[in-house]
Amino acid sequence: MERHDLYNFESKIDYTLEKTKKQKTSYLLDVYFFIPQSLQINDNTYSKDNFFSDINSRIRFKTPKMSIDGILDENNHHSPINTILNMLKLIEYGESKKTTLTKVHREVRLLACIIKASLRDQFTYFLKNYHRLKTQFNVPELISSYMQSIEKFREKLDYINERILMVQVSLKLREAFQFTDEYMSLQIEVWLTRALKKLGNDFSSEIRDRMINLIEKEQLHRKSLKSSLVIEEDNDNESFSYFEGILKKYVQSVLYLETKKKDPKSSSLEILYSIAAGVAMFLSLFLGFLILQNFVLYSIPFIIGMVVIYMLKDRIKDNIRAISQRAIGILFPDQHIDIVDGFNEEIIGDSKEKVNYLDWGKIPPEILKIRRASQRSEIEEKGKPEIVLLYKNKITLFNRIIERVHVRRRDLSDVIRFNIRRFLRYADDPLQYSLNWNQNTRKIDKIPISKVYHINVIFKLSSIKGKEKNRVYFKKVRIIFDQQGIKRIIEPEISL
Repeated sequence: MERHDLYNFESKIDYTLEKTKKQKTSYLLDVYFFIPQSLQINDNTYSKDNFFSDINSRIRFKTPKMSIDGILDENNHHSPINTILNMLKLIEYGESKKTTLTKVHREVRLLACIIKASLRDQFTYFLKNYHRLKTQFNVPELISSYMQSIEKFREKLDYINERILMVQVSLKLREAFQFTDEYMSLQIEVWLTRALKKLGNDFSSEIRDRMINLIEKEQLHRKSLKSSLVIEEDNDNESFSYFEGILKKYVQSVLYLETKKKDPKSSSLEILYSIAAGVAMFLSLFLGFLILQNFVLYSIPFIIGMVVIYMLKDRIKDNIRAISQRAIGILFPDQHIDIVDGFNEEIIGDSKEKVNYLDWGKIPPEILKIRRASQRSEIEEKGKPEIVLLYKNKITLFNRIIERVHVRRRDLSDVIRFNIRRFLRYADDPLQYSLNWNQNTRKIDKIPISKVYHINVIFKLSSIKGKEKNRVYFKKVRIIFDQQGIKRIIEPEISL
């Protein structure tokens, strides 16, 4: 869980395609929002439609794990580099199928995703564990070996660029490789620079010089391409930020899946509404015939009776419609989404989402225990009453379809982003002031006091096999914010 910006926080949920003989893998995600009552979030002020417009879910394949040496290994048939070179050879020999060119496009972008993840994971591991590793291994040799792998990777990229220039391919493909090349070059520079800044003083002059040399080579490489991904001094570097965002979306879009929303309630509601109209008409006709048999036509009692029947007909129809909506709300999800692999044009899973307010007495005991764990006493709970909002999402993956069309990309990640802007409508001013007697100055000072709110969010992820929950994971986060937006997010430890 992390703060994305002033008004948005996001969480990443991973779904693993389990090895099973069954055709489907299912996960159930329950998210409990404990919201301060003072923010006035309830059925009347915050509807289901509001919630689903504030939550944004982007589901994608997880980036395949592969080291730089693994990418460079010519015997690795999973390596995007080997696939790209094989496809270029086919094109060179006269292959002109559209699927071949499309595959090269996809592999080029997938390569950039893999190299970004590989650099991030490896450097993060080095930076976090550097001092511990020093006592167990020859760390300078490890870092030197890793930089050698990066140098070989750069040579391989240059070789692919030469092959693309020599082979009869479209301008679009050449641009695609150049853009991903710029993106990978920037990633190499970014992580080398971070390592140099954090641990540069611990490195020998030889390693420092080699690292600086690699950084400068990547900077010069992008300048030679007239790339916008070049930071300039005495410049606001607006184009750098803009173009970096474009390339990031272009590269990572190879992992993202399409979602197609379905209305799970509409057809059922139409049927029930028709039944409601039919029942109301039947009762009105039945009562009308009774009145005709007992009262004189056009008499006062007859007219009054017909007016009452007309009133009852509308009430009966409206009541049945209301009951139908509640029944449909219980039986069907609020949103039903198909997860689609756009490249193969196949549905590889679905998502069924539901949200509702929950009475305090209906909260599961394990969730209450996690929520109360950070409270000092029962007085805190009573002094800060909360509204509980429950979001449920059942994700189902179609094993056989995914296994048939994908080898490297199998597991999925769901990045859920939530916007709290609507929660700030009734928030107090972010700063309040209190008078305080200062013992040192012997004066009364006016001290600013921050007015903040806490939303506690508890995630419960269950792996489902048949009708039983196989594995259950819990996570708790606290979003601390004021009227101006999110200040920070913390993750308290939980124990069950």
